[in-house]
Amino acid sequence: MSSCEGFPFVIISLMRKSSLLYIGLCLVILVWALNWIALDLYLYWTLGWYDYMMHFLGGFTLSILGVWLWGGERSSKSFLIIFLGVMILAIGFEIFEYLNNLNYLIPQNYITDTTHDLIAGAFGAALAYWLATSRPQ
Repeated sequence: MSSCEGFPFVIISLMRKSSLLYIGLCLVILVWALNWIALDLYLYWTLGWYDYMMHFLGGFTLSILGVWLWGGERSSKSFLIIFLGVMILAIGFEIFEYLNNLNYLIPQNYITDTTHDLIAGAFGAALAYWLATSRPQ
């Protein structure tokens, strides 16, 4: 197995064969479906990791769409713009959750949960940026 046959490069290959927009829209549908299922089956309240996975997928999806919007250019400037854009949206979503009492946490756990949510979104955004802009050698 050569160094370009690993899992990340399979995803990179798929991204090259398909439009990042198409992949991003498929991810939007996936996140929507997983959220709908989670609300119906109370997964946010019964599986502690589910919320973090959703924030990771949200950051990943937004970053893929950001790379598509930016044109796929890999640079420090494009990473910073896309990453900050994702984080601004993530913080906005956390404010939305707080203002609409959607957190269902005891107040002492709110800061920890919000921090974990933002970290999960940041990891998703950074990984998606790396995958979408990497070039196999």
